[in-house]
Amino acid sequence: MRLSSMWFLCLAGLASTPVVALTSDKEQPINIEADQVDIDERNGVSTYTGKVTLSQGTLHMSADTVVVYTHERRLIKMVASGNPAKFRQRPDDATQDVQAKAKQVEYRAPEGIVLLKDDAELRQGDNSFAGARIEYDSARNAVRASGSTPGSGRVQVIIQPATLGPALTAPATP
Repeated sequence: MRLSSMWFLCLAGLASTPVVALTSDKEQPINIEADQVDIDERNGVSTYTGKVTLSQGTLHMSADTVVVYTHERRLIKMVASGNPAKFRQRPDDATQDVQAKAKQVEYRAPEGIVLLKDDAELRQGDNSFAGARIEYDSARNAVRASGSTPGSGRVQVIIQPATLGPALTAPATP
């Protein structure tokens, strides 16, 4: 189920900050800790297993397994699997991180897309999405969510109202 334009406009208007990944993250080194690593440099695939933690600037992932795909030493994507796998990143000019979790979290680095599969949740502040599959496009500030199977699964969206400032009061009478 695709979010309607109306829901997307509500989310865009009510979210406290735009959701665009911190631009300097791509310039930072990737730090990974795991119990075991298997690197296939020729094919550009590295598999990290056992309590994996990964960070690059404000981007953080944790999972049971993370597979990193590169081409000519450039990051293409990272696929994290766990129960759950977690993703967190701070958008530019934001005071709160975008947080996500699912059984599988795929981060497509060049496009800035996070794909969450199976028991997926995406949250920034008190605004959240939950469903079987969520695609978050940080460059376009767009979210697409769907339930487990067409027609039977449901998506849950919580959008907090915008703070409008001080309440209006009647003028004091002399």
